[in-house]
Amino acid sequence: MQYRITKLTISLFVGMVVSATAQDDFEKWEQQQNQSFSEMISEQNQYLESVTQEFDNYQDEQNRQFEDFKAQVEQRWDVFKSSSPQKMVSYDDDMNSRSSVDFEKGEIEVEVIIEDSPEKNSQQNQKEGEAALEKKLQKVIALPAPDNQPILKDQIADGRGKAISPKTSKTFAKEAVKKQEVKKSKIIAKDGKPRVKYSVTIKMIPNHVEVRAKRYKANILKQAKRFSIDPAIVFAVIHTESSFNPKARSHIPAYGLMQLVPKSGGRDAYNFIYKRDKLLSAQYLYIPVNNIELGCAYISKLRHVYFGGVKNNESAYYCTIAGYNTGPGNVAKTLTGTSKLIPTAETVNGKTPEQIYKMLITKLPYKETREYLVMVNERSNYYRSWLRM
Repeated sequence: MQYRITKLTISLFVGMVVSATAQDDFEKWEQQQNQSFSEMISEQNQYLESVTQEFDNYQDEQNRQFEDFKAQVEQRWDVFKSSSPQKMVSYDDDMNSRSSVDFEKGEIEVEVIIEDSPEKNSQQNQKEGEAALEKKLQKVIALPAPDNQPILKDQIADGRGKAISPKTSKTFAKEAVKKQEVKKSKIIAKDGKPRVKYSVTIKMIPNHVEVRAKRYKANILKQAKRFSIDPAIVFAVIHTESSFNPKARSHIPAYGLMQLVPKSGGRDAYNFIYKRDKLLSAQYLYIPVNNIELGCAYISKLRHVYFGGVKNNESAYYCTIAGYNTGPGNVAKTLTGTSKLIPTAETVNGKTPEQIYKMLITKLPYKETREYLVMVNERSNYYRSWLRM
C-alpha cells in the first residue's frame, strides 16, 4: 500500500512538470523501482520455495527412516506397532521389548520377546520374560517428557492410591507383574526364529486426562489470553488431537499436543506471530510451550482473520474448530460453494449459530471433520465448566 501511494503521488507531481529531462529522470527512477520490487517478490518466492523444499526433503528422510525401522521390528516381532496421536509406542534399542501407552483409554501395555530354544524350558522362559517385563515397566514410568518430567507423572498409582514415581517404580513393577495376568504366546517373525512373547497391561488412574490437562493449564491460559481466544476451545482441541500426549505424532506428519503440521498449520502460525516463514522441526514442535503457543496462534488466526468477519462468536468458533481440522477453505466451500471468506462471513452472519452448526456437521465433505467438530464442541462445554471449578 505504501508503494502504491508513493507512486501515485510522484505521478501527479510529474504531470505538473514540463521539463522533458525531469520526465526522463522519473521514468528511469520508476523503472528502477519496479525492477527492485520485482526482484524483492522473486527473492521472497524463492525463499518460500526453498523452505517448502527443505520440509519435503525432511519428510522424505523421516519416511525413509520409518520404513527402515519398521523393517527392523518386523524381523523380530509378529506385529508391528507404531505411535499415533493418542498412543505412544517405544521400543528398546535391542528390539526385545516395547511399551504402548494409550493416553485415551488410560492403559499401559508392556511386551517382551524371549528367544525360544530346546535348551530352555517353559519355566526358564517365564522367569526371564517376567523379569524383562518388570524392567521395561520401570523404564516406561521414568520415561521423560520434553519438559524432563516423567511423561506419566501422577498418572499411575499403587493399590493404596499412592502415586508411583521413578523412585518407587521398581517395587511397583515387581508387584504389578506378579498380580496382573501375564499373557504368553509363541511367535515367528520374518527372520524365522521362534520366540515367546510376554505381555502385561496396567491401568492408569481414572482421571489421568485431567492430570495431564492441569500440567499444561497455566501455559494454555496464558496463550489463550495473549491471542484473545476461548481457553476451553484450546483444551478441547488438545484433548481431541492428542489426549494431552506431548509426544503425539501422526502419519501426516503432525507433532505434539496440538498436532501441528510443519508445512501448513505450524508454518502459518509461526509466520502469523513472528512475520517470518520457517521450517519447524519435530523437536521444536514437541516442546509443549512452543506447541501451545503456535496452536493458540493458529486458532486465533482462524477466528480473528479467516473468520474475522463473522459477528456471532459461537458461529465463528464452529467455523474455527472445523477449520482447524480441514482448513478454512474447505469450511468456506461447505457453506457457500466458494473458498472466498467474505461471502462465507456474509452467509454465516445471515444464519443462527444452530443453523451453522447443523450445516457443518451434515455437509462437511469429510466424516472425520464432522465428528471432530461434534467432539471438540462437546468437550469445550466440559472444559468451560472445569475451568470455573
